[in-house]
Amino acid sequence: IMTGAPVPQGADAVVMVENTESVGGDRIKVFKEARAGENIRRTGEDYRSGDTLIRSGQVIRPAEIAILASAGIASTSVYQRPRVAVLSTGDELVDIHVGLTEGKIVNSNSYALSAQIISCGGQPVQLGIARDTREDLEERLMDGLNSDCIVSSGGVSVGDYDFVKGVLKDMGSEMRFWKVSMKPGKPLAFGLINGKPVFGLPGNPISSMVAFGQFVAPALRKMAGRKSIFTTSFDAVLAVDIRKKAGRMHFVRGVLKGRVGDFSVIPLEGQGSGMITSIVNANVLIMLPVEGTAFRSGDRVSVIPLDDSLVYSETAPY
Repeated sequence: IMTGAPVPQGADAVVMVENTESVGGDRIKVFKEARAGENIRRTGEDYRSGDTLIRSGQVIRPAEIAILASAGIASTSVYQRPRVAVLSTGDELVDIHVGLTEGKIVNSNSYALSAQIISCGGQPVQLGIARDTREDLEERLMDGLNSDCIVSSGGVSVGDYDFVKGVLKDMGSEMRFWKVSMKPGKPLAFGLINGKPVFGLPGNPISSMVAFGQFVAPALRKMAGRKSIFTTSFDAVLAVDIRKKAGRMHFVRGVLKGRVGDFSVIPLEGQGSGMITSIVNANVLIMLPVEGTAFRSGDRVSVIPLDDSLVYSETAPY
């Protein structure tokens, strides 16, 4: 019989064809003793009637698709991907397709945030660039209320044209907090408008991306129905000395090297909140606790992976 065929009535074992030889007609030679139950897949050995195959909040991966198909389930209810409105603020910003002129910078935040939203299972909705007027900002935020969540970047600090916090308050938002003890990413605002979450992220690219990872990403995963919403951290040995001021948790871009159980991490040069090259070259964020000031080479520190690049290798480990 072929693989996957039903076992003939009365048979209780199957010998692999590799262990046999045909000698003509319906006669064969068998070179290996057969034991009862060998090479047979029994009915119900994988799952039985009443078993839970997939739990609520479990991400549908290829494995889940396989078990759904094997059970004859062609469709299943899932959480809707949250629609997330993305807004950048500032007269200095121009879109990627517009030529740069003096005093202007490209609006990279909208694209970075959109990519982060997609990685969390959300659907970004671009609101464009709000100019430094309360009227333009309020109009675009009102458009964003058609989505499930709003994420803006810029305009949440203490400058003359940082209107986001004030406009959100005027629109009736319930401001839950403003400013967090972290670097980069301190000027972060969060509130609710008509029950919808609104995150006001800093304008500096690295501050915006790090704040998104710590605050927005878990919220979007929760909105998408996931049970596990936080990125796992793990320990590594610091390869060089680091100093910082007390009072804020620092997220330092670094490169993790080694293997599980023997990881070391090296902080990168150029930790400025506008230096995108350093986060491109990093694969982890080193978390330095709020009150710590001096961290020595050889100390164990916590790190957060920035993506799944740590899973892959140029050479096989075996």
